[in-house]
Amino acid sequence: MKTAVGVVLLGALSSSVVVTSSIGGSLMTEVNGVRVVLTSAPETPVTDRKTTYTVRLGDAAGKPVTDARVTLTGRMADGMSAAAPLRPAGEPGVYRGEVLFTMGRPWNMTIRVVRPTGRVEIPLREEVARQR
Repeated sequence: MKTAVGVVLLGALSSSVVVTSSIGGSLMTEVNGVRVVLTSAPETPVTDRKTTYTVRLGDAAGKPVTDARVTLTGRMADGMSAAAPLRPAGEPGVYRGEVLFTMGRPWNMTIRVVRPTGRVEIPLREEVARQR
């Protein structure tokens, strides 16, 4: 079951936005009339298995946002990093990509959405479980 995560916005779409949350399966927020919904499968990433991230973007009227470049980046405290472009997934406004985490523990992640009107960065924390 996917769970929505509450977020606090401290900026606007024309600049970097700071949002603090934990993903735990999904995140939903709205910035300057653009709705951003992020989901992951599996809900809890596991080391040495790919995690698929999907972002849905829509405007205030519910119309899909199709003019975006979406990137997901991650960094651990020790400097290890991961990055994945989320590419259009065949459905308007949907972007998808995969990350292979090689280390368990917390990762500081950032979703970056770049549009002709500006960009938004949504930081979040992802707990990656060690494979058993």
